[in-house]
Amino acid sequence: MEYRFNVDVTPWDFFKMSMKKTYTSVIGVCNLVFLAAMILMTVRFYGEASDGLRCIMLFMCIIIPILQPMGIYLRARNLAHMIPEDMTIETCCSGLMVRVGEAFELVGYEKIKKVICNDDCLILAVGGGNGYFLFNRVLGDRKEAFTKYIKSRMD
Repeated sequence: MEYRFNVDVTPWDFFKMSMKKTYTSVIGVCNLVFLAAMILMTVRFYGEASDGLRCIMLFMCIIIPILQPMGIYLRARNLAHMIPEDMTIETCCSGLMVRVGEAFELVGYEKIKKVICNDDCLILAVGGGNGYFLFNRVLGDRKEAFTKYIKSRMD
């Protein structure tokens, strides 16, 4: 069976995935508790505080809902720009053919160390911190079949 996918990655894809991971983790829960505490403290002590403390309280109230997502988006934008726009991944009998323009690389099925299936994407980890992201938008309804195919070829 042959599969061919054009790797189309946008900053929004990485942003959604990062935000989901952040706010479903322990750190995300701590962030939300911190935000609630800062809002309550600001409401309670704003009238009695000096101008400097008021600025600090307001700054602390915007860190989690505004500055953290902005930072995550900037990181997501950098990640998305690292991936070539004309990248395609297709299967062949001996592995994955990864094409960027006229250049190509054959990644043997034995080099794929792990297949990570998330809600948002499929990650093919090839070792050394390298891997390929295929988001659901690209995979469409062939995600499960492609995952099964890759896992069967890895064995």
